[in-house]
Amino acid sequence: MLIEYRLIQSLAIGHIILGISFPFLGQINVVNELLIAGMFPNQTLSADTAAQASYLITLFGPTVASWGLLLLLLINTFIKAPSLYLWRGMIAAVLIWYIGDTSYSGSHGATGAIILNSMVAIVLLVPLWRLRQLINQ
Repeated sequence: MLIEYRLIQSLAIGHIILGISFPFLGQINVVNELLIAGMFPNQTLSADTAAQASYLITLFGPTVASWGLLLLLLINTFIKAPSLYLWRGMIAAVLIWYIGDTSYSGSHGATGAIILNSMVAIVLLVPLWRLRQLINQ
């Protein structure tokens, strides 16, 4: 079970690091253009709209970091004192995020987001599913 725990822990830490760096990465033109292209596929944005989109995307970074911290706290707490309540909460959080974000991304043609979401969901849900064994110990 250690590998499943470390995988989720690493993903949480990655979210924290990425989220904290997002506002800075968004200031790099190449990264900013990639983010906007990923969020608004097949659309040409005016300069003002692109600037506003860039602001909103980079503003999302602290949210990503805070969710990473929450996941880290939850998984560490679960490992110390496994409970069905925490396990179900983590599963529900991933499913709510995945279904909502992926559906909305799909309705706007953001296939990159669908692929990324699916990979992250699998990397979270498979180890979480395997960690359920700790609940009965």
